[in-house]
Amino acid sequence: MTRSIETKSASSCFAGFGDFVLSHREEILQSWISAVDRDPKISTSDNLTHTQLLDHLPELCTELAALLNNPDADAIKREAKRDAKAHGWKRWRQGYKLDELIREICLIRRDFIETSLGAFATINPEFDINAQNRARQIVERFFDDVIIEATVQFVLEHQQAVRRVNARRRAEKKLRAAAKAEFIQAISHQLREPLGPVFLTLDVLLQDESLSARGLEMIQLLQRNLKAEARAIEDLLSFVQSRLNGRPIRD
Repeated sequence: MTRSIETKSASSCFAGFGDFVLSHREEILQSWISAVDRDPKISTSDNLTHTQLLDHLPELCTELAALLNNPDADAIKREAKRDAKAHGWKRWRQGYKLDELIREICLIRRDFIETSLGAFATINPEFDINAQNRARQIVERFFDDVIIEATVQFVLEHQQAVRRVNARRRAEKKLRAAAKAEFIQAISHQLREPLGPVFLTLDVLLQDESLSARGLEMIQLLQRNLKAEARAIEDLLSFVQSRLNGRPIRD
């Protein structure tokens, strides 16, 4: 019977604390924002408006109050996890670093415990040390879950951004490779095409039995020079391709 009365009394205290949080929500939120804004290690907050800093903090404050009224309410915990994820996503979009996000929530948790919990204990004698410790556990667990969910979402956003950047780089690399291949193909065609008919003509002339020794010598000279030019063209194309592919050129 005594245990039942104690449980009922503790439940009443927690419900009173939850109502206290709801009735003082605006003051609590302002205290949270001030704590974050004062911290020099969260420099990104300097570039945000008051509304941007609030983000999903009002919803989280309301859910914390509801949880203090009903610590075992799974539906409230699910709502808090949803809003914590949304907060992590928003902070990512606003340019926060991961350590800034975690620090922000830790500051808010500490501010709430040091300010609101003590303020309620002052005006409610039934909120004794045991009730305060139990309330502290609920608050710490609540903010632990917020940190976890917000951090996971923040990291997921970062990973997705990295994948998008890498995909874009791969696409750009493919486009550059295709452009290089097209350039090499065009150059190769323009340089090699005129040589084919000349080689063919010289081969035909070499089969002419009426050709004089001097004529034969001249055609063979042309053929040697043409082959040297063909090798020079191949070397040039190899050089150009190596430079386009970013490979070092060997002598």
